[in-house]
Amino acid sequence: MMARTGSRLRAAAQLSRRAVIALPVTAVVSSGARWAESETMSGGATLPRLSYSGTELAPVIVDRAFVNISVKVDLAGDRPIATYMAARPRGMPALQCTPGGWVAWDQRTASLIDNRFASSAGYLFFVVIGANFRRQSFPMSLEVAYRTPAGVKFGVLTMMAQK
Repeated sequence: MMARTGSRLRAAAQLSRRAVIALPVTAVVSSGARWAESETMSGGATLPRLSYSGTELAPVIVDRAFVNISVKVDLAGDRPIATYMAARPRGMPALQCTPGGWVAWDQRTASLIDNRFASSAGYLFFVVIGANFRRQSFPMSLEVAYRTPAGVKFGVLTMMAQK
């Protein structure tokens, strides 16, 4: 469709009413500030594997009041006995994720509470939806981990607050 502006013609896309409504909704739903994700990089890079000495994961930017984290890792044949997630806000006590929410953590692996994060087809999915970290200091380190018979494998990513 061509639209006339002044004395010039310009091309204008003719969208259905459904498309006009769907586009803004898609932008809101897929907002990067609401859903931080550490998965495959574009170009087919492999998923990260956790290690006993720690693996550095891609940093994420989050909304402090509504943190959604989704980290997918390759188990590389491991069969986790337990799964964990912990946060270390800068200058504040460490926290661990539990099925009931975030609680103080003494930073000993023996006191970690199993979150029972889901695994499927050789991958482990660490997912937290809607955590409120408004009172925490950023940046903060987020650790995802799982226990094997030989010890605890873990990875660390940095969470930065959206400006």
